[in-house]
Amino acid sequence: MFSKIYPKAAILGTLALIIVALALHILPPLGLVLSLFATIPGIILWHKSLETFGITAVITVILTTLLGNIFVLTIMVLVLVLSFVVGQLLKERTSKERILYITTTYISIVSLVAVMVLQVSDKLPKATTIMKPVKQQLYHLISESGASADYKQMLAEGFRQVSVQLPSYVIFAVFLLVLINLIITFPILRKFKIATPIFKPLYAWQMKRSLLFIYIIVLLCVMFAAQPGTFQSTVLNLEIVLSLCMYIQGLSVIHFFGKAKSMPPALTIVLMVIGTILTPVTHIVSLLGVIDLCVNLKSIIKK
Repeated sequence: MFSKIYPKAAILGTLALIIVALALHILPPLGLVLSLFATIPGIILWHKSLETFGITAVITVILTTLLGNIFVLTIMVLVLVLSFVVGQLLKERTSKERILYITTTYISIVSLVAVMVLQVSDKLPKATTIMKPVKQQLYHLISESGASADYKQMLAEGFRQVSVQLPSYVIFAVFLLVLINLIITFPILRKFKIATPIFKPLYAWQMKRSLLFIYIIVLLCVMFAAQPGTFQSTVLNLEIVLSLCMYIQGLSVIHFFGKAKSMPPALTIVLMVIGTILTPVTHIVSLLGVIDLCVNLKSIIKK
């Protein structure tokens, strides 16, 4: 076992990860930026030697624990898990899209478990506690404005739903961070002679139709989940995650339309940006994704 450990690679990898941990501890914004690159040494070590990656991960976790910062330790554990998952998928020559989805799933599960453990151990405040000052301030403003009790009740329900939907927002954030990480690190990994796939053009992305059936079932469940509880919390979070999938499919349709009709790339980009930043248009983009999975809009556009 020890003959398969490369001391020089382990020392360099550990040093790089500890620098990221120190940056997170001393200057969190800089550390968060560096953490987007922090998977590079882990992935390289995973390809070079599993034993070297393992000893580096253990030493990194031990040294990070000595800092006494639970936030830094959590981020570093997530970085190591991300390095392991992406490194293994690269070894299996998986497509970039599949790497994105699988990695998002694993990191989301680890992140949500970490959040729950930290909340149970009182190391992290609950969502209701975080939003309590904002909620009280809004209640104060509403009381001064003389708004009706119904409006206050609607506001309270809105805050409750945001608290319930926190896991889906975590998943959405993880998806964006993993996407950014893959875009940044893969060109660098190629310089270390690690084969990395290239994203298909957006117009070629295609969700599975089974997601549509699950989405419809979830929407029906949301309609009947009027009472607060575990069931309502589950379906509300599933709705947001699946809506993201429908939205990506809708963007793919817009890109395909621009490509098929030979529209200027700038115009296609503008349409996708508008569909992202304007909330009413975003729902239309998601609807396009649903329709495409129903009747295959892309084949109709192509004809």
